[in-house]
Amino acid sequence: MTLTEHFSFEELTRTGQSALQDANRREARDYIDKLKLVAEMLEAIRAKFGAVRVNSGFRGPAVNAAVGGSATSQHSKGEAADIVCPSTTVDELHRWIVVESGLKFGQCILEKPAGSAWVHISLGAPYRDPKKCGESLAFDGKTYTPKRY
Repeated sequence: MTLTEHFSFEELTRTGQSALQDANRREARDYIDKLKLVAEMLEAIRAKFGAVRVNSGFRGPAVNAAVGGSATSQHSKGEAADIVCPSTTVDELHRWIVVESGLKFGQCILEKPAGSAWVHISLGAPYRDPKKCGESLAFDGKTYTPKRY
């Protein structure tokens, strides 16, 4: 199913937890409207950087638990995606989203645990507390810290 011109339901619900794939997609059906909004944010990023690879989008309860996700993760509500863009670094991608894009995100997190790196982006208000929207963070695999430019 197509969510936007370049992003599909299948792409935003794919999981590396193959035994949980079918259940994850069934659970995600309740969140299609939110997944479309995430895909619209990804379209803006794609317009700037070209291809966007979604590492993680919707994560139902079983998938979220299997990957060690937060119980309050916006991924579990179809409101977030973890991405990389092959044409740029995660540092530049994060900076552009936070400083230049104009996207009304909830959180934008530069995630760099040992041996890996991606950018987490989530929907803003009304899906996230307006007082917490526009939050820019860095995560090293252990600690979240504010990330300012």
